[in-house]
Order: sequence, then C-alpha cells, then structure tokens
Amino acid sequence: MSRSRIAALALTGVALLGAQAALPAHTPAAASQEANAAPAAPAASHESGRYVGPQNVTLTAEPGAEIRYTLDGSHPTRQSPVATGPILVEKTANLSAVAFTARGESQATIRGILVKTTEEPLSQFAVMSDIHLSTGEGPAMDKWTGYFDALKRIAPNPDALVSNGDQINDNYFNSAKDHQHPRRMLEQNLARTGMTDTQVMMTFGNHDDYVHRMAAEYPTDWFPTETGYYESSIGGFPAFVVNTEAWNTTQSNWLYAELEAISKDPATQGQPIFVFGHRPIASTVWDGAQSSNGGMKQTLSDFPQVVYFSGHSHLNITDERSIHQEGFTSVNEGSMSYGENNGKYQIFGAGLARDATIPTAQSVVVDVYADRIEIDRINYAAEPGRTYTDEGVWGFQENPPFASSGSLAGPTWSIARGATPAETKSKFEYTSAKRNRVAPAWGDQQPSVRQTETGPVLRLPQSSDDQFTAEYTLVVKDVATGATTTLVPENGRIYSDYVVAPMPAVLDIPLAMRKGDKVGQPIDRTLEIGRSYEATLVGYDSYGNSTEPRSFQFVAGAIDSSGAEAAVADAQPTLAQVERVLALPGAAAAEDSDYAAYIADPEAAQAAVTQLRSLITAAATPATTQDAADKQAADIIDAAAALAAMVSQVDRAELATAITDAEQALGDKQAADGSQAADGSQAADGSRTRAAGAGEADAAEVAKQALRGELAEAKTVHETLNVPQEAIASAASELRDALAAWQKAVDAGTDGTGGTDGTGGTDGTGGTDGAGGTDAGNNAGTGTGAVSGADAARGALALSGSAPLAATGIALAAAFLLGGALLIARRFKRSEG
Repeated sequence: MSRSRIAALALTGVALLGAQAALPAHTPAAASQEANAAPAAPAASHESGRYVGPQNVTLTAEPGAEIRYTLDGSHPTRQSPVATGPILVEKTANLSAVAFTARGESQATIRGILVKTTEEPLSQFAVMSDIHLSTGEGPAMDKWTGYFDALKRIAPNPDALVSNGDQINDNYFNSAKDHQHPRRMLEQNLARTGMTDTQVMMTFGNHDDYVHRMAAEYPTDWFPTETGYYESSIGGFPAFVVNTEAWNTTQSNWLYAELEAISKDPATQGQPIFVFGHRPIASTVWDGAQSSNGGMKQTLSDFPQVVYFSGHSHLNITDERSIHQEGFTSVNEGSMSYGENNGKYQIFGAGLARDATIPTAQSVVVDVYADRIEIDRINYAAEPGRTYTDEGVWGFQENPPFASSGSLAGPTWSIARGATPAETKSKFEYTSAKRNRVAPAWGDQQPSVRQTETGPVLRLPQSSDDQFTAEYTLVVKDVATGATTTLVPENGRIYSDYVVAPMPAVLDIPLAMRKGDKVGQPIDRTLEIGRSYEATLVGYDSYGNSTEPRSFQFVAGAIDSSGAEAAVADAQPTLAQVERVLALPGAAAAEDSDYAAYIADPEAAQAAVTQLRSLITAAATPATTQDAADKQAADIIDAAAALAAMVSQVDRAELATAITDAEQALGDKQAADGSQAADGSQAADGSRTRAAGAGEADAAEVAKQALRGELAEAKTVHETLNVPQEAIASAASELRDALAAWQKAVDAGTDGTGGTDGTGGTDGTGGTDGAGGTDAGNNAGTGTGAVSGADAARGALALSGSAPLAATGIALAAAFLLGGALLIARRFKRSEG
C-alpha cells in the first residue's frame, strides 16, 4: 500500500494508523530461480524391451514441466511434438522424451520399444563381440549387470549367446589367465537372469592370447577345439565358428564342404546357415574397413543362405553399412567395450582433435522365422561423452547402469528367406546397388557462433536425413583476406555424435584445434577475436550423400546483447508501475491505471524491485561471453515475471458508482429542503415546521450524518493506492447500506402528523390555539402535535447556544470521523485476513 497516499487523503491521522495496523508483517524474499532449474527427466510407463503389438507409452514429468518427444532417434527440442497423452508406438523405435520448463530442460529419457507380432521365432540368439574384460572388479565388471538386464528384456531366454572374439585385452600372448574374468562374468549373469539353458559359443580373436591357452580357460561346450574353428547348431539351424586369425586352405576346404552338403540336400537347402568369425571380410561391411581374409569371401560367396557375423573393427552398428549383401549376408555386430567412428574430428573440451574411439557398447539379437531373419541392433551404453578426457586420459562408462541401455542403434534389419539358395539371393535388399541415395538437408534453424569462456563455438543445428547425418566438413575463411584458416583441414570430417542415444539435435563445435590434432594436447589453432570470418558447412550421411553448402559470416568474439536489451525494455513498465503503487522514492506520479493494481506484500515487492533494478544496472556492463549475456536476459525476465506475479488487478467501478449515487442523493435532498423553505414552511418565529414527529426527524438526521461519514470513507478508499478488492467491495457495500438506511429514514417521516394547524404552534399550546407554547418555555403542549419534554429541552438548548451542548456536538462529530477511520482499517484487516 502507498502509505504516503493514505496520509494525504485520510480524514484524520487515525485512518493512517488504522490502515498500518491492519498490514501483516513481511520479510523480503528473493525472486524465484525455479524457472531456470533443470527439471527431472520424464518417467515412462515402459522400459526398453520386447513387446507384442503396438504400445501406448505414458510419460510423466514434475508439475509445471512440458514433455516433448521424438520417435526418430533424435534428441527432442522445443519444436518437437508435445506429449499430451499416451504415445502410440506402432513399430520398433526409440521413444525419446525431455521435460522443459521456461528455459530449463531435463536429461533425455530414452526407451527402445521393439514391437513384435504374436509369431514366435523358430530360434533366437544374441551375438556380441570384443568384450575386452581383463579385470574382475570396478565399472568394467559392474556394467555387465545392466547390460544383461537390458538383454533379458529383449531376449528373455535365447537359444545361444555368441561371444565373437576378443574376450580379453591381451596384446603380447601372455595373459590367458585373464579369461577367468569374462568366464565368471558370463556365468554369473546368465545364472542371475535365468538364462541357464542358453548355449554359449565363443570365437577366437586377436586379443585372446593363443587358441589352445584360451580353450583351457573355458568349458568344452563353450569353446570345444584347439584349432579355433568348429561346427555347432543354434535352435536346430546349422552354425559354424571360424578362426579368422589363422584362415588357411585346410579351414577353407572344411567349411566349403560343410556348406555345400547343406545346400545340396533338399531337406536343408532352404535353411539359413550362421557363420561366426572375429574379423570382417574384405569388401563387405563398412566398405571393407579393418577387414582381412579376402579368401573367405570367395569361400562363402557360393552360399547366399549364409549370414556371417563379425566384430573386431569396433565400428558402430548404427551405421547402415554394418549390413552388406552380395554373394551372402555379412553383419557387423559392433563392440561391447568401446566403439569407433572411422577417424573423425571430435570435440574435446575447448578444442577439436582427431580420434576414432567412442564410448559405446552395442550388439545384435537375432530372431529366425519361417520366411525371414530379423536382426535388432541394441545399445548397452550410448551416453554422450568421449573415451578420453579433455586431458587425454582413457576412461569412460564409469557409472553404470546407463540410461541408454536397451535403446536401439537403428531400425530392425530383415533378411528374407527363400526355399533355395538362389531364391534367397533374389531377395537381397542390402546390396551396393540398393544403397541409400537420399541426401541430408538443412532445416530452418541457422548456425551461429557464440563466444564462450574458452573462445568462439559454432552452434550447429544438425541437418536431417532419412537415416542420419554422420559428419560435417567446415571451411573457415578470413573475410578481409579471403584466406582459408588452418582450423580444420578441408577434407577433415567433424563427427556428428550420431551414435549417442538420443542423437543430439545441436552440436557445439569449438573453433579451435589441439596441437597435432591429438587428444590431450594444448590448443594451438584458433580464430582472432574481432576479425570477420565466413564459415561454410556441408553435412554427409554415411553413404557420402551431402547437403548443399551452407555459409554465413560472423565476427569472432562478438556478443549478441539484444536479448538482455529486450528483457530490460519489457521489464520497465512493470517495474515503474510497482514503484508508483508503492510510492517508492523517485517514483513518478500515479497514473489512473495504477489504481487498478494491488500488491499484497509490499515489502517483498520492494525487495523484488531492488533486485530487478540491480540486474538492469548489471546488464548495462557488456557481458564477456554469450552465455553470460543470455543469463543476463534470463535473469531479468525471471525477476520481472516474479515482480509481475506480485501485482493483482482490482475493480473500483462498483465503488465509483456507489459514490456517485450517494452524492446525487444527498444533493437532491438538499435541493428539496430548500424548495420547502421557499414555499413558506417556516414558522413566523423562525422555527421550521415538520412533516413528521421529532423522533423521525432525528432518525433521518442521524442516518444522513452516517451516510456522509460512509461517503467520506468511500472516497478515501477510492482515492487510495494499493487497496485490496475486498476493502473496495466492502466500502461500496457499506456506502450503499448507509444510503439505503437514510432513504428509509426519510421515507418514514413523509406520512407523519402535526403541521401548521395548531399542533406545535408558537403560543405554547401545541398549535396556534393549543397549550405548550413558548411563553412558558417548559410547558408541554396538549395538542396532538405536542413534543416530548426531552425534545422541548433539546430545542431550548439548541436555541440558547448552550456550551455543554456544543461540546457534545463536537464529540459526536469526532466520533463519526474516528468511526470512519476505524472502518477503513477494519476493512483492510478483513481483506488481509
């Protein structure tokens, strides 16, 4: 409330004291910062896993947060669809969700929902590679609990689990004893998840020491030979393990003979044949990257029903080049230790460095049906991050379990089966001739360069693709000289983090390079602050399809302060009004609109004004980073919103109408009284004749004075700033009640008796001829209009100007004024309480 305003307008000092007494005590409160806090990630009704039929997934978030989601594997943004109810997942997909507040956003929730039919697979098995487990403790061991929990939700009871080489980390053929760790890990987790009937098959990898020493560490039915190759079956389908570390004629002849026999037998020629080997085959998956044993391709090419699974490369299986069909089907099943991206530039803190490794864990789950084979790509760890720290220290996947466990690394691959090998080959879909030709495209959001504490950073909204954008080229030229900087080589590719689940929608790429392009080295190439540059970006998918070039210019180190400036401008009207309503020092004169504003907590509002003024003052000093400038804008917006929330609106229209009605009624009655006197209704001796008895006249006069008191009080309320709606309504109601009471008292006297016919005359007889006149002064009249002894005494005292009566009148007037002041105070108390 504006106390100075009340002091100027109140009837007496009592009104001010009463109003102050009615105000509750307050303590200053800082503006809420909740709008900037990151909310918790949404909860989901479904875990990642295998489901029969379409699923309705319900997402929930904390109150006040809005959930946005995607089904294409990308990270949700504020432009993504809003989750207003259960989300229907009709086909296998990653459901990703983020909770947003005014400016804060949560970590992503991601669920891999595998939608299957009621058809049961004829066989099911999991293939994983490159476990690289050479310890029995710590995160390297602990993470497998979460991995197997995810596998259990996808394949509750698989026929087989194949570990396709590199169980350990040996590089010098002297660590065979380390095989005890992967063996114990598998035994414990298979038992814990109830997969005790699952067949375990192992292959020999280049990090597994020697074949015979590896064989000595495992049960015979897991790895039954010292040659490294053997025959088996999975769910009744033929399966073969080959030793890619010693591929030779003997092994080739053995495998070819076995495959030929199956292909020629009418009973088995339509069956798929599964072959497992650690290394990929040349010119197959990932365009032959890190492959070997070209002769194996020749061995298998005569058998289209063969599906060959390999690891070794650690190349991620999100890339669609991880499946390839030519003479047979080749599948890269990824790595369970760390992944690779084929040598891209990655973001390491303040600079870029070239490094192939990425902190992912992936494998495949295979379902065999009568007419097809379905292969699902599973993430066990696909968190944002790097395998090396910014300082070049190797370390990742340190805090299992991971939110991404059980998410999907890509859509299901489906391999059609045929009744014969030739028919199977005719149905190949993953051939070079059918490779994806759709190029990624830029969206509407433009890239920008932001100045951070460590230097300029390119904020890049990623281009979109029917699969994903894998990488970018970046060329930066000096606008003044036209020279291309040495920031990133023109043929260098910047990794898009497409294997992260969910895939990031925006990349923040530091425009600086580490020495020698190596992890852990200092920054030795960056841009000159204050110079103008032109950046040109091109995005590529994994097949080499590219976007159109996108170019834009920027000044290195420039700060965009327009957000803070706009926030200040938007805050000023609210700030000025609150200062006027509270009559704070330096505030301008009140405007009409201010009387419609009410602030219930003046002390808190004054503290909020002080805080907002402080933020505005601070924003006048240019920020040194874009984040700081954005924070200035956000803080001012928050503080202004908190201040605006303290102001509510009141409606004084009813009170204004009541005041007008009362003033009009009092004016009309005064005019009527004047007209009566002009008509000769005054007695000859100067006394007023009455249209009613003395009692009614006194009642009307008292009601009239009460009305005038209520009117004065109502005007005070109406002209006082910062009055609650309850007090305004109470003033209007009580003024209308006083007006009605006076009008009723006046109306009651219009039908009374005793006029100029001798009842109350001047001769003391109650009329012109009656008793009770003024000649005796204290004799009661005997006419019908006689006044009582008390009335006669009151009249005599009034005429005589008696000092005691005058004092009594002053006391009555003071009582009226005091009563009005106390009434407004009581109204404030009622409205606050």
